[in-house]
Amino acid sequence: MSNSDEMQPDPWQSLSDEEREALALLAKQRMGFETLEERGRDRLDFKDVAVWTVRDALAQARRAKTALLIWLQ
Repeated sequence: MSNSDEMQPDPWQSLSDEEREALALLAKQRMGFETLEERGRDRLDFKDVAVWTVRDALAQARRAKTALLIWLQ
């Protein structure tokens, strides 16, 4: 990790509790992750996930954000 990486804020921690809960639910439902918290063991923290599964989950998260922004207007 370079010095510039160390100075970057953690994107996960910058999210609200509600945003983290929503993304954790999405990761569980779409990608089979029990949690998005680091557990300190490779067999728990790493998972083989198909690229289309990640792509679909990201698209679903984007649609949810767009829908929320429209609703807030």
